[in-house]
Order: sequence, then C-alpha cells, then structure tokens
Amino acid sequence: MGKYKQAAAGQAGLDGLGAGNVVSLDGGKRVRMDDRVDFWPGTQAWQTVVGGPDGPASGIGMKSLLAYLKRMREAEGRSVGPPPPRAADREVICNYCGKPAELHDGLAVYPDRKDLQDRQFWVCWSCDAWVGCKSGADEPFGELANEELRAVRISAHEAFDPVWEPRHSHRLRGQPSGVGRDSCDLPPNRT
Repeated sequence: MGKYKQAAAGQAGLDGLGAGNVVSLDGGKRVRMDDRVDFWPGTQAWQTVVGGPDGPASGIGMKSLLAYLKRMREAEGRSVGPPPPRAADREVICNYCGKPAELHDGLAVYPDRKDLQDRQFWVCWSCDAWVGCKSGADEPFGELANEELRAVRISAHEAFDPVWEPRHSHRLRGQPSGVGRDSCDLPPNRT
C-alpha cells in the first residue's frame, strides 16, 4: 500500500480524487479503485467491476481511468476538484492563458508514475499544461506545455537522445571520454 497516498479513514486515495478506496490485489498486478474499477498497472488496462450509469466501461491508460472515475463521482454528486497546490516562493505564469500556474508533486500530474512522486511540476489545470522542475527545486525547466507541445517535445527527445546520450555518456558517469581536446573543434584553453 506504500505506493498509494493515504486518505481519510486510513484508505489510500489518489490526489485529485480525494478519499477514494485503492486496494492492491493479485500481489500488486491488479489494483481495485473506488470499489468499482480494476486497473492493471503493467498494461495500463482498466475495466469496471460495477457498472456506472452508462453501463460497463473499460479503457487503456491512467488518464482515461481517472477521467472515468471523475465522471462517476460527479454523477453521484461528489465533484472532484484539482489537487491542492504546494506552497512556492516564486510565481510562474501560464504561457497559454496568462494566469498563475500552481506547484504540484509528480503524482498529481502523473498518478501512474511512482518514479515522479518526488519531482515538482508547475501546472495550469484549465489549459492542461505543465512543466517539470529542476531536481530538488521549484525552478521550471522552461515554459508550460500543453498536450500538443508535450507530444512534440517527446518526439524530439526520441530523435535526439540516442544521438546525444552516447556521445555525452562520459559526463553522466564522470569518466573522461578518451577524446583529446586537440581532436575537438574547441577554442584554445585559456588558463
């Protein structure tokens, strides 16, 4: 149960969904959420175990699952608001609407990515835009990105990372590259 946030009455909850019920089943291969949906983290597939007002439902991905749970709660009169923001010393403005963005932890933005729980993100929920922060700080990496820009950035990383990373992996490991300064196109060393 450690990977899920604790909510009221000792139940695990998900950040924008409040005091929901999350139970790990089948040794963690399946998760039951809100006593109505089974979710398989390995495949990102989900399906209802109790039909909603529209009957049975299923889908792929945490985003569609959370959208379904939000619709069901709203149909029951239990509206779901955005998760509460973190306190911040700086102000970041959304480059889409011009309103202040809010600082949130990684699970508020990516509830299915436990590896991002300690990261911070600046978010504009109304524009569906966000940007990550530098490690251990609330300084954004750049401007907020909506879904379209995020897709472009992901494509750029997929194209350039395989080229860039092998050439600069020595920087990541702290090892010399074995390439002499004279063989690089660098200005003379002025020490």
